[in-house]
Formats: sequence, structure tokens, C-alpha cells
Amino acid sequence: QYSNTLLISALNDAKKLRSTNIVASKNNANNVDKQDKEKDIVTASEEISEIQAEDKESFGRLTDNIAVTDQIPETQTKDNKDTEGRLIEFTIGKLNGEDGDEGRVVIQTRPSWAPLGVKRFEDLTVESFWENCHFFRVLPKFMVQFGINGDPQTQQKWRAQSMKDDPVGFSNERGTVTFATSGPNTRTTQMFINTGDNNSFLDKQGFSPVGKVIEGMEVVDRIYAGYREEPQQGQIQKKGNEYLNPNFPKLSFIVQAKILD
Repeated sequence: QYSNTLLISALNDAKKLRSTNIVASKNNANNVDKQDKEKDIVTASEEISEIQAEDKESFGRLTDNIAVTDQIPETQTKDNKDTEGRLIEFTIGKLNGEDGDEGRVVIQTRPSWAPLGVKRFEDLTVESFWENCHFFRVLPKFMVQFGINGDPQTQQKWRAQSMKDDPVGFSNERGTVTFATSGPNTRTTQMFINTGDNNSFLDKQGFSPVGKVIEGMEVVDRIYAGYREEPQQGQIQKKGNEYLNPNFPKLSFIVQAKILD
């Protein structure tokens, strides 16, 4: 009986010792795990700091090249937002398809958005290219398109002078003026004015606004839309206004375009 008592006591002591060792082992493991996690966090923080320091310039270039923003670049101050570029005035005739119904639209160019496109837009204005150009494609609450000259020879001259693309520096919001394209680096003379409120999907397709209507959007909204996409661009390129005038007599058109400043 005495031997059994000693044996039971020894077993109880062994259990206590084992339990103590298990708890100690868990505590050690937790301490080691905690230290390792802390070490990993510190190491990760140091690595992030090093990456940020080393790649700050590259990161800046990357964000500068992102195709779409809905704001004017931060480098452009409020003052030059109001004064940059030039003011181009369009006098538009046959509003709502009616003879004698004219209106005035003023577009401010924005070289900071699309310098190559702005130069072409201004050059075409100086050359009186826009006069008697019709708004041959009009989709309500989306866009109005123009820019095929009524004289095929004049159109052919400019059609052969395609431009390189500008990165998209501003979103295609309502009132912005943008060159049409048929693919990369194919901009020539065709342009459109955004009349919709949800045209930002054009940004990802590479359509880069060159300016914005600052006066006369109510005039743009009255450009005749009855023919929608009926006029055939190939025929306009080939025959000019000899094709448009008899077949689409209600088309609105640009009576005059001039630079105001």
C-alpha cells in the first residue's frame, strides 16, 4: 500500500512537471513567434521605405503617364487654367435645320491637355478650314462630329497629314472638344464635341480632348440631329458639299471660325 502511495505521488509530480514544461514551451514559442513577426514587420517597413526612396522618380513618371484623369494636371495653376491656350469662335448656321438660325460657340484650347492636337486645331482655324464644314454625324446626348472639308482637294491635303497621339490629359466630359481617330496616330481633321454626361469611357480608348466649350453649349445642343449617322463619310471625302447639300439639306454647318485673341 505504501509503495502504491509513493507511485501515485510520483505520477502526480510527473504530470505537474509535464504541464509546467508545456506551458513554458508555449510561452517560448509565442515569444519567438511574436519576435519573428515584429522582425518581419520592421524588415517589411524598411524594404518599403527603400523601394519608395529608390523608385520615387520612376513612380512619378508612371503616374504622369496614366492615360486618364478627370482634373487638369496639378502643375497647372488656377491662373493659367483660365488663361492658357486660345479662344476659337465658331458661328454655326442652320441650327435645328432652319435657314437663318445661327449661334455662337467659343472654345478655349488647352495645350496642357494635348499640345499636338491643340496646334492642329489652331492651324486649321487659321487656314479657314472649318468654314462650310457640316456636322455630319450627330448623336443626341453623346456627340456632334464635324471636320470633313466641303472641298475634296482641301480635305485630301490635310488627310495626308496624320498626327501622333497625345496622351489623354483630361476626361471627355460634356463640352470638351476632341479629335476623332481610326486607330493609333491617325488624327487628321475630324473632331467632335461631347454632348453627353457619361462619355468618360472614351478616355480609355485614347480620345484626348484639346479644349472645351466655354460659351454656347446651348447652341451646340441645337445642332441638327435628324440625320444622325446617315451621311456616308466616304462620299463626303470624295465629293464634299456637292454630296451633302442636296442629300442632307438640313445639316447644321460652320459659317465662320476665327481666333479671338
